[in-house]
Parts: sequence; C-alpha cells; structure tokens
Amino acid sequence: MELSNVQQYAGDRGVDSGMAVDELRRRYAALRARAADSEEAAAARHRLAERTIDLTEEYFPEEVAARRRKVAAAGFAAGLVVGGAAGAMLRR
Repeated sequence: MELSNVQQYAGDRGVDSGMAVDELRRRYAALRARAADSEEAAAARHRLAERTIDLTEEYFPEEVAARRRKVAAAGFAAGLVVGGAAGAMLRR
C-alpha cells in the first residue's frame, strides 16, 4: 500500500491519517488565498502611504523641506560624533 504525501513527509510524527486528502487540499487552498489577500493588502497600504507622502509634499512644501533639513542636520551631527569617536580610538 502506497503512503500519501502527508504520511511520507511526516514519517513517525503521528499524522492524523483520518484527515482526507481533499480536506488538506481545501485547507492549503484557503491558506494560499489568505496569503494572496495579505500580499494585496500590503501592496495597497504601500500605495496609500506613497500617495500620502506625495500629497503632504504637495500641500505642505515648507514643512517638508524644514523636516528634511532637520533630519539631514541630525544625520550630519551623528556622523561627526561617530567620526570623532573613531578618530580618537585610532589615535590611541
């Protein structure tokens, strides 16, 4: 007697052999459908976030520019601190 794919995969791990192959296929199809829905939702959220950023830049250009300058200045300051610390460590 040939073993089903599930029984071959599970080996001695105690597979519920009473579960019909059709039931397993139905569950797998449902999982695939949920995964596809999840991917579509993630793509829709990404598009919405991009559009929100575009609208923010369109309606509040001064605030966006000020925030970008602030973030750039903070990054530059952090780079100076890390560079100074690395230089001090190398000089020792």
